[in-house]
Amino acid sequence: MPTKHTNLIIAIAAALLVGSAVAEDKHEEHSHSFAQDVDAFHAALAPLWHAPAGNERSKDVCEKAQGLDKLARAIHSGNAKPLLASIGALKTKCQANAADIDGAFAQVHEAFHSLAEPKRY
Repeated sequence: MPTKHTNLIIAIAAALLVGSAVAEDKHEEHSHSFAQDVDAFHAALAPLWHAPAGNERSKDVCEKAQGLDKLARAIHSGNAKPLLASIGALKTKCQANAADIDGAFAQVHEAFHSLAEPKRY
């Protein structure tokens, strides 16, 4: 017969599993109502941003930085200048030290959210 502590551990583990399943479902259903040009940029940025940080992501981000720049230049539904500036800084960082781009990439992410969700900032 399980002890009181064993039952508690089982209950906590079950709650964590259910919680992570709910969180995963919410992420799957996550949607935005971005303008089409902003959504195109988001579609390219999101898989890069949500990939595990590390050398592989950094390499992938640097390889796709020019494409992000092109998509950002196509944004006419809002002020893309700060986003373009952050992508320029990212591209410079990629050329200087592709393994150390996390800060520059975070700035691209923040600039995107400032453009896409201006009420949030």
